[in-house]
Amino acid sequence: MIGRPLRILILVYLWGALIEDTLLFVISWIAPDLWFRLFHHALPMGFDVAFLRRSAGQWIAFALAQAITLWRWKRQPVWLAVEAGVRFSDLFTDISYVIVTAHSLTTLGWFLLLPPPLLNLIGVVIMLRAYKQMSSAGCISA
Repeated sequence: MIGRPLRILILVYLWGALIEDTLLFVISWIAPDLWFRLFHHALPMGFDVAFLRRSAGQWIAFALAQAITLWRWKRQPVWLAVEAGVRFSDLFTDISYVIVTAHSLTTLGWFLLLPPPLLNLIGVVIMLRAYKQMSSAGCISA
């Protein structure tokens, strides 16, 4: 199996990511005007809300993957690899969002949007390391 510190790190990371992605979904789906005021000090224009709600769909999918991983990873460690893929894909959406919107980010926007790419990269490493340890320990069945 894997060591206690890594198990704790997995749980802390997954719960944190689940809460974050759920909150991102809720605020972007229910209150897109609030999103744009907080992060860009502006009102949405054109298709801004439609694209934000598209992102909300991704965040709820990420939250679902985290919830399933929390539930299944000890019996089906492949979910750790699935979660690594989710975090890897979100790494690039986070980076592209910051690059595209950098000119309009508020101080709060910078504060809240700069850490996620690094945290996603850390999540990829945690999940893949745990998956590798579990697979080499024979915890993964065919």
